[in-house]
Amino acid sequence: MTTTVQKKVLINARALIADRAHWTRAALGRTANGRNVEWHDKSATKWCAMGAIYRAAYDLVGDPRQATRIGNEVAKSVCRTPWFRGGLPAINDWRGHAAVLAVFDKALQAA
Repeated sequence: MTTTVQKKVLINARALIADRAHWTRAALGRTANGRNVEWHDKSATKWCAMGAIYRAAYDLVGDPRQATRIGNEVAKSVCRTPWFRGGLPAINDWRGHAAVLAVFDKALQAA
């Protein structure tokens, strides 16, 4: 974690998905009824780890392209797990909610 913005994004992303009801697999964003939507869609209420990071960045900067760039930087700094191929999306989809929160917490502790 290198910047205050990145740390703020990670704190906010973790808050978005802390409640398992707001977390999902295999989609960056979903509505409350499970329909796939863009992570920045106003109707999104559930996000995967990457979707939450992108959404948290978007909530800070208000621009999807900038949010994607910032989100990718955050994900790179968060997921330094050579033991698991596929990075944060794979951890999200294969390891689950608790593993994502653990990765976020570890990165925040190191920041």
